[in-house]
Amino acid sequence: MPIFQLEEFSTRIISDDPKLSSNTSLEEHRLEAFEQGYKAGWDDAAAAQSEDQTRVAADFARNLQELSFTYHQARGQILGSLESLLMEMVSKVLPKLAYESLPQTIVDEVLSIAQTQTDAGVQIVISPSNRPALEQLIEETQDTFNITIIEEPSMADGLAYLRFAETEKQIDLDSILTSFSKSVEGYFEQQEKVAVNG
Repeated sequence: MPIFQLEEFSTRIISDDPKLSSNTSLEEHRLEAFEQGYKAGWDDAAAAQSEDQTRVAADFARNLQELSFTYHQARGQILGSLESLLMEMVSKVLPKLAYESLPQTIVDEVLSIAQTQTDAGVQIVISPSNRPALEQLIEETQDTFNITIIEEPSMADGLAYLRFAETEKQIDLDSILTSFSKSVEGYFEQQEKVAVNG
């Protein structure tokens, strides 16, 4: 029967390598291998973390861009809806309200004048269509102040002149409404430029 030589599995390793000639150098070699493995694992973990951070940053930037686009889309649609609503209000609702409030505006101005010009009378020059509402308001306030209403057929409904002493004051609702309308149009033009330019 042949005799087989079995491997020896003891902790002592016999090697021709001069580096592994003693137990001390064997232990140093094991430590060095452990350090290299540890360093390789650490480098792999750092690389994986760096890749994760890069991926998260890219995802975050993409999400922000999508949110920004969605925000600008929503803002543009809201402003578009508001623009038509506000322009309708400026062209139809506000003029009606302004003309209806003209007599009260005139009375408020007359009362303001009366506080400083007690001895002078006031002449109010208006279109004939504004006279009835103005007379009704003046009757309620005219106790000690001399007010004369002068009709001027050529005047627009939103226009009035107040004359007292040597001074004349103009109330021009048409001009105010035009200015307001231009302000609204200017605002929306500016918003369109902001949307285009980012």
